[in-house]
Order: sequence, then C-alpha cells, then structure tokens
Amino acid sequence: MVSNLSPEQKKAGLDPLTGLLLKPYELSPGMVSAAKSGKRTIDTSEDEYGYFRSCLVPSTFPGAKGPIFAIFGADMEVSNVNKRLLGDLVTNLSLGFIVLAITLIVVRAISDSIARDVRVVMQEIEAISRLAFKPDETRLRSLILEVDQLFGALFDMKGGLRAFSKYVPTSVVKRVLASGGAEIGGERRELSLLMTDVTDFTTISEKLESERVMAVMSEYFANVVAPILELKGTLDKYVGDAIFAYWNAPTAQANHAELCCAAALKSREASNRLAERWKSQGLDPWYTRFGLHAGETVFGNVGAPDRMDFTVIGSSVNLASRIEGLNKYYCTEILASQRMYELAQGKYVFRSVDHVMPKGAIYDFEIYELLGARAGFDPARLAELAHWEDARALYKAHRWAEAKAAFAAWASGHADDKLAGLYLKRCDDFHTAPPASNWDGVQRFDAK
Repeated sequence: MVSNLSPEQKKAGLDPLTGLLLKPYELSPGMVSAAKSGKRTIDTSEDEYGYFRSCLVPSTFPGAKGPIFAIFGADMEVSNVNKRLLGDLVTNLSLGFIVLAITLIVVRAISDSIARDVRVVMQEIEAISRLAFKPDETRLRSLILEVDQLFGALFDMKGGLRAFSKYVPTSVVKRVLASGGAEIGGERRELSLLMTDVTDFTTISEKLESERVMAVMSEYFANVVAPILELKGTLDKYVGDAIFAYWNAPTAQANHAELCCAAALKSREASNRLAERWKSQGLDPWYTRFGLHAGETVFGNVGAPDRMDFTVIGSSVNLASRIEGLNKYYCTEILASQRMYELAQGKYVFRSVDHVMPKGAIYDFEIYELLGARAGFDPARLAELAHWEDARALYKAHRWAEAKAAFAAWASGHADDKLAGLYLKRCDDFHTAPPASNWDGVQRFDAK
C-alpha cells in the first residue's frame, strides 16, 4: 500500500527517489472489498490520526516477475469532507432560495398581469353592454398571446357595434342586447314626439349640387340632432331634411314631455347659430320649425322576420307632423299640441295660438307656441303674456272690436309678431262678416 506520509512517518525516513515510505500495511475492510470486487470502493476508516474517507482503486500492471496487483488509495480527513459538504449544502440552499424567490416574483408578476388583463376584459365587456364607446379608442395589448387575441376580438366587436349604432338608435341596440334577440311585435304607450322641417328647403336645395346638399345636410343634422340625443331622445329617422324623434320608448321616461320641450329649444338654438354662421360665409341659412305632440302610439319591431325596423306607428305620429306643418301658417317656430302643453306647462312657458283641426285629424284641439323654460323666464315678459291670453279670450267670445283693440295693443309692443297680425285681420273680417252663430271657433285645414 502506498499512502501519503504523516509528519510522524516522515521522521522514519523517506525514499530519496519518491519521497514516499514503503512499508507493510494492514488491509482495511474497504481494501479487502476492493480487492475482491476489482472495483473502485469508498471506505471510511479510523486510525491513530483520526477518521478518514478513502477512495480505493484496485489495479493490475506488468512487473519483472509477473503481474503486480496493487490498490491505490487517496485519503481525506472526514472533517474536511464535512466542511466541503456543508459548504456545498449552504451554497446549494442559497442558490435554491434565490431561484425560488425569483420564481415567486416572476409567478406573481405573471399572475398580476393576468388578473389585470382579466379586469380590463371585464371592464370592456361591461362597456360593450352599455354601448359606452370612446371616439378615439385604441386596441388594447397584452403580453399573453391568448389575452391579446381576446383584446383584438373585443376591439373588433366594439367597432361593429359602434358602426351598427350609427344606423340604429343606441337605446334600441341596448334593448336588443338585453333581450337576447328581436321579435316582431310592439307595445302601446304615450310618447312625446318631435318633428322638424327646414324652412324653404326645396328652394334652397335646388341651388346646390346633390353632393353639396348632402354635405350641408350632414352638418345641419350633426348640430340639430346633438341636443336631442343629449336629452335622451330616440332618433327614429331622417326624412329628407326632416327629423323624427321621440321620448318614453323603448325605455320609459316619466318626464318625457319636458325632455321633448327642452330638446326642441336647444335644437332651435343650435339651428339658429348654424344659420348665422352660414350667413356670415355667404351661404343660405337653414331655419328649423318644430312640431311637438304627446299621444298614444305603438312602438316595437315591424317588418319581416329576417328584416325588421324598430319604429313607432299610430295617428299621433301623423298629428305631430301636421302640427309641425302649421308653423308656416302661423309664422311660428315651435308649435305644441294641447296634450304636450298639459304635460309640460309646469316647467315650460307657452302661449295659446289657435283651436285647430289639421288635415287628417279626427278631433280638434288647442295648439300652443313653446317660448322657453319657466325657470329663468323674464317675469316682465311672462306678465305680458297675460294680455295675449286676454285678447284671445275676447276673440273666442266673438267680441271682435274689443279683441281687435287688445291685439292691436299687443302688436304695438311686438311689431315682429306676425301671429298678432293674423288675428287683427280675422277680427276685421269677422266684424265685417260675422261667422255663423253656431261657429265653434275651430280653424280647419284641408292641406298639410
């Protein structure tokens, strides 16, 4: 056996060539096992120098007198082994903790990213259900491929619904989404209806090329329709230069008449502002006339199963259109039916205009001119309106001379009021040729 020398062994003398001491060596159990098996063996042994960990390797090599069998071994004190093992253990545990910490941080980051993306997806779906679209919306992105694809699908869906909502009222789209589909049928309910028309549109449009008419009309609609939508009205359709809108359907609105009146006033302001701007640019101004009516209608889906239209039908719709047409005769801008007056007079100021029966109507009724919101209305002007109502009361009582004097007094302070001029002429005519004694005071119209 050849082994490293201990300090004590060095005193016994060294081989001058190898520096090793050759001496007989008692075979340990590990050496015996290595000799028998002929394989490398790891052995732990103890001697007077301490505990050792030995690696024993049996080997055979040629010699002068035949093969020589030897066992080569390397010893290491167990304490050194334990130190290295402990050092390796500490190193490995430290690396393990570092890797675990990094893994937890990465997993947490990925988890937070997924949770954040899921919250965004839920917000997007909720916004889609409300049809709440931003005009300058951009496509959302995610580092997770599947979530990014979902964002893309939601973006495309919102684009489709946004485009769909330009052709169908948003309230109708919400109704379809909430119900899960659309079926032919309708409901009966009192609605507030608004009809508009542009004064002298035919004459104005004939001066323009068709493309120019479309461009100008689009700008006009953008200005006039905005207050209607802002005040929760449902835009049913455009009919040439006319607008048809309504309130209280498909969603019920307790103050539908007040919303309708407010929209008419704001839309008129928008129309007048646009007209003045066009005049300053040398263009023909467009002035808008409005007809307001509240009446029972049927609203819902009409058409074929594969092609439907959500709209409102009934005589009330035609009556609103007829009332709008009376503005031309009475030289007014916003005329309202008696029912509209009854529903909205608490919040809005009206003046009576006449007792009429439009073409196609089956009953007669009072019509009123909408003047403004009662809140903030000029008290002096409100007091003046009492004189107008007094003059009309005299007229309805067939007291032509007194009525004429009252209307003349009104006209003296309102020179541009053409309605007063109409009543002055009537008083003159009836004073000269009184109507029949059974005349009911109704002005009947045979044309639209």
